Amino acid sequence: MTNRIGRRDLLKGGSAMLVGTLLQDQITDEVKAQTRSPGRNRFRISNYRLECKWISKTIDGHRVRLRSYNGQVPGPILRTRPGDTLRVHLKNSLPYYDSTGWTGDHNVPHFLNTTNLHVHGLDVIPHLFQPLGTSNPLARMIAIEPGRNHDYTFQIPADHPPGLYWYHSHHHGSTAVQATSGMAGGIIIHGNIDEVPEIKAARDIPLVMQDIALFQSETDDNLWLYEPKQNAIWQTFGGIVTIYDPTTGKNNPVKLKAGFSTGDYPLHYYLLNGEAFFKETHNPDPNKPTVPIPTQLNPVARFTLAPGEVVRFRMLNATSDNLMPIVVENHPVYLLALDGINFPTVRNIGIPVDPATPQVLLAPANRAEFLIKANATPGIYRIKQLAQSQQFLESAEKIIAEIEVKGPAKDMRLPQSLPTQTRYYPLIQPNEVKRVRTIEFSGNFPAVMNPYVGGDFSINNALYEETAVPNIVTLGDVEEWQLQVGDSHHGGGEGHPFHIHVNHFEVISISTAGQPPVMFPPGTIQDTVWVPANSVVTMRTKFKQFVGKAVYHCHILPHEDTGMMANFLIVPRHSARGAYGNMEKHE
Repeated sequence: MTNRIGRRDLLKGGSAMLVGTLLQDQITDEVKAQTRSPGRNRFRISNYRLECKWISKTIDGHRVRLRSYNGQVPGPILRTRPGDTLRVHLKNSLPYYDSTGWTGDHNVPHFLNTTNLHVHGLDVIPHLFQPLGTSNPLARMIAIEPGRNHDYTFQIPADHPPGLYWYHSHHHGSTAVQATSGMAGGIIIHGNIDEVPEIKAARDIPLVMQDIALFQSETDDNLWLYEPKQNAIWQTFGGIVTIYDPTTGKNNPVKLKAGFSTGDYPLHYYLLNGEAFFKETHNPDPNKPTVPIPTQLNPVARFTLAPGEVVRFRMLNATSDNLMPIVVENHPVYLLALDGINFPTVRNIGIPVDPATPQVLLAPANRAEFLIKANATPGIYRIKQLAQSQQFLESAEKIIAEIEVKGPAKDMRLPQSLPTQTRYYPLIQPNEVKRVRTIEFSGNFPAVMNPYVGGDFSINNALYEETAVPNIVTLGDVEEWQLQVGDSHHGGGEGHPFHIHVNHFEVISISTAGQPPVMFPPGTIQDTVWVPANSVVTMRTKFKQFVGKAVYHCHILPHEDTGMMANFLIVPRHSARGAYGNMEKHE
């Protein structure tokens, strides 16, 4: 895509252009420092090639077409180590998508086969905008069109915590469609935690959970895929497709089978490591449009453990919009890490007394790494997602997988302590906080700002603008952010998962419905956190090592694609901060 700056951008961003000019030499030096590889003999280079392309397969008797990385769903696991260089050559072999009729509003889904790459959770150079690490506030997102390719180079910091991360597309306007077509995969950074004897002795089992959204093909009733016509919107209330007419201000029904959706689909599958374990279909009952019809699929994946055997599960919620409260039947969960950052000691999450209480809560994009020590009693135990109603659509209980305990007993040990991840320890102290910000998610219907979609998904009452920078932060500073979702009268009809790029944060507390805050255990360090409706989550973060333009957003991907995202800019401490500050104030 041509990187054009229009007249509106120039009028709105004049100070940004000036700052970009003044700091060009300094920023160029910063970017070079962020991408420079260390000594040749000290670290390795991990090279990967990823190709985006359609694949055909059968799910639950339905012939489907999915978007994939390297012909796989999920994509291949990328592996690297702290201090190494991760290089990814991304080739887009998806076909051209016709966006005729698109008005140019980036918060209306468009260019559904244009892509880019986000390495989610990695503390690396900002990489959504062109070029990598740019501090130009007017920089456009990387857009890899069909038939094009792009090379990414990520220098993994030497103190980067080892753990489970992941990758997915992040081109604004096509993220949700591509993710719910299969385009996601895991990243494992290997390191010191893997050398803990009790962990090293355990089997290492990745669990990648995805959702697949499907509509009947417009030309073949026996084919299911997600390829809606430009501007077509699927209406949960009514189960029809509409297209907005700007001349009348109405959403008119059309004779199409597919439209962009904010979560409800005619056919919706949940996959574990590429195999379907659960199905939802649109509910035609006019009294229950937000209660999809659930079907548990069988058999599910089964893992065989000996009594007393310890295994390591790495669980990734790569679904586009499903909050997953997780339990492992009749087994304590020995939690090692959330979002890739391990705790100093294992957190023993016992068997819940209340069967409705989860052991781990995974918002979309969250990861949990934990050990299970198999029960002494042989039998079959289920790994489940509990039912929840914290979102626009109800989410039924799902059996994700099973653990079968059988065979000769073992007595494997559990670790008592874990390596301290010095990138995030010692923890931030309250007196280090230099600024407090408020980030508020809201959803409003019918739409005022985004009539083509039919709903407004906003942050601080604004939809995403590619060239706006509402927040500017300083490298090395500590900030406290209050993440808010209002009540049902203030745009808070459902919860939202907050995610920020470049650095993790420590979750401090949550306050719901005006009650006193509940404190999180110290060292709860994440890159994504669930913010329930009518709640405030407090987090603290330090902007480490990297400067540049990046984003934060709701990780319900249809919300992100339609406006629930914002840019922020990390600037060097000794920069023309005053000019940046003026730009921020005027935004």
